[in-house]
Amino acid sequence: MTARKLSISVPPEVEETIKAAAAEEGKPVSAWLAEAAVEKAHIAALHAAGRAAARELVAEYESEHGKLPEESRQRAREFLLEAGLLDDEPWRAAG
Repeated sequence: MTARKLSISVPPEVEETIKAAAAEEGKPVSAWLAEAAVEKAHIAALHAAGRAAARELVAEYESEHGKLPEESRQRAREFLLEAGLLDDEPWRAAG
């Protein structure tokens, strides 16, 4: 694999965390950061797919049974927040 150089800026405490984590795994910082970035992107893609699947399920349900009541939507939001599956910020902006 061809490697490309990338310059990043991080606060000193983040630099320390990165270097310590890379050392703990016995990897160069660049390799550790590359793996961390790929892992983060993979997780983001899984979350996006989950959100899309949930929207599809809700749309299918609503096409058969009508719009979900707001109370049910709020309970679902609260459950997802408590389970750590939803970031609160987008709901604040939309609410």
